[in-house]
Amino acid sequence: MKLIKHPGILVFCVGFFLDCELAPAEVTRTQGKIAEGTKWETDFYRIDSNVEGETVLIVGGMHGNEPAGSYAAEQIRHWPVVKGSLVVIPRANVLALQANKRLTPGEPKEKGNLNRNFPHPGTENRATPRGLLAMALWKFAGKLQPDWVIDLHEGFEFHRSHRPGKGKKKSVGSSVIYEGSEHMDPLVEKVIAAANATVSDEDKRFSQLRSGPVETGLAQACIQVMGAEGLILETTYRDQSPSLRTRQHRAMVNELLNHIGTIDQDCRNFLTGPGKQGHIRVAKFDGVGTGGAKWGTSGGDLASIVQEDKTLSLHFLGAEEMRPEILEQFDVVVFPGGSGSKQAGAIGRSGREAVREFVETGGGYVGVCAGAYLCSSHYDWSLDLVDSSVFTGSREIPGEGKKQMWYRGGWASVEMELTKKGQSLFPKIGQETIVRYANGPIISPKGLENLEDYQVLAWFRSENGLWEPQKGTMIDTPAIVSGRFGEGRVMSISPHPERTKSLHSIIRNSIQWVAKEL
Repeated sequence: MKLIKHPGILVFCVGFFLDCELAPAEVTRTQGKIAEGTKWETDFYRIDSNVEGETVLIVGGMHGNEPAGSYAAEQIRHWPVVKGSLVVIPRANVLALQANKRLTPGEPKEKGNLNRNFPHPGTENRATPRGLLAMALWKFAGKLQPDWVIDLHEGFEFHRSHRPGKGKKKSVGSSVIYEGSEHMDPLVEKVIAAANATVSDEDKRFSQLRSGPVETGLAQACIQVMGAEGLILETTYRDQSPSLRTRQHRAMVNELLNHIGTIDQDCRNFLTGPGKQGHIRVAKFDGVGTGGAKWGTSGGDLASIVQEDKTLSLHFLGAEEMRPEILEQFDVVVFPGGSGSKQAGAIGRSGREAVREFVETGGGYVGVCAGAYLCSSHYDWSLDLVDSSVFTGSREIPGEGKKQMWYRGGWASVEMELTKKGQSLFPKIGQETIVRYANGPIISPKGLENLEDYQVLAWFRSENGLWEPQKGTMIDTPAIVSGRFGEGRVMSISPHPERTKSLHSIIRNSIQWVAKEL
């Protein structure tokens, strides 16, 4: 016979005759504000398992130019907690994140670095935090009294391979920083192994830094004042996509939370919570073929347009995430400018099939320039979501040799005219407008019986080109078309409206339309 304890009740169960188990405790989720009513105001999320266990605080976005920690924290807050409590602050320093600056805008130099503003008993005159934001965060941590503090950061170089010049500091990118001990060392080794599973280049592997979190940082303050365990998890933003860095953060936190018992399963692929009316979960591909110095954007504008709209939540996905079990967590997938063939090659056949299945079963697809090539039905690597053929192929140019017709030169401004349907879908845009163009697809109907005809939302009324065979082939062809594929919707945008502020609503409204919110 065994005795099961329950508040106010004693239940006796005879094991031979009765399999008696208490119902699992109900998880409660709450949301609140830190520094409410001030310019520093930011959200926190608390998940209580209502089962006795440790309290874990996860913080992202302490420095504004280290966004992957913020993205990862936003995803981790949806994880299923089974023991203790998980508290997440995804955007600790909202103003710095908005400005994409390490230091806080508008703050004097001595207070600009938020993660140097917390108490440190061993430092003269630093018994209290400096600045209103640090004070608010410290007050919150003081009430919470966490057992663990996990601070998500990013470095500018890989610690393992960084060779700074004389007098320069070595970057701590791709490392775990903690106070080394017999009980922490083995755990951190497992955490690093989880991160290194995403790394193929030896120079980019993660390092184990046992010296402890930085003095006057939040993690170190919680260690010294509250007796918490504190770790700083660093990824590296140089030459690495947001999706990879975010995946590395998730892998490390997953290992830690499973060790603590906060979760009891592999949660690395849990990126969002359940969908709800009026809130659209957007997945943006940022892998090979998305081009540009700024990973995950075509020129750095598409992502910010999504992030500025509070009804949209943005997540970056790489080729590794192009799987049904991840895509089904989203309402819309966006493929940006760059190279359609390289994007197709990066996600591979299985990824292309996963995207097609996602749309066919009700998901939304928005393709801009390269993404419009990708969703066409022209190439053997196409997704075949839109019944469109592309003007391309090579032509012999006298004195120049064979030239590819899809390439029409560099960036240009061209005239675009909205149809009546386009005007109703993009009401903030005039009927005639100028839009930026960079070799987007020039399309015409393919005539496939298994796809419905696309609907033209905008026409090109002028053109850009280099060679005689291109002349007249762009004028009066579709610039933006919409279509349906199975239960889903598709928007194919040849030019780059995200490059012109007055045309940003084309992107937002396209996302809303394919998500069936318009």
